[in-house]
Amino acid sequence: MVKRDSNFNPTSGSRGVHRNNTGVADWEQCDGQCLKRAISTAALTGGALRFGYSRDGGAYAIGIYGDGEPYTEFVRPSEDIDDFLNKISELFESINDDGDRKGLAAGAKK
Repeated sequence: MVKRDSNFNPTSGSRGVHRNNTGVADWEQCDGQCLKRAISTAALTGGALRFGYSRDGGAYAIGIYGDGEPYTEFVRPSEDIDDFLNKISELFESINDDGDRKGLAAGAKK
């Protein structure tokens, strides 16, 4: 299993109490293409995503599997959910690129 890049932080800012929570988390509001891309890039690496809401319903909850230990990211409705999904896609694309490079290197040794 590929380990999660410790520098990857798909959200900006701290998760402290000083952040505003405006709006309602609603998956129907996100761009379908961004969602589709995130799912397909995760699946290509053998990963998976889980979509839901925080316990109180006030934030998006995205479970990320396949880049180390499974974890859940919470995205507030005031944040750009489409941007977050694009960053998840970029994360899994980089994992896929690393796998391709390792495969090419192994093939060159034959």
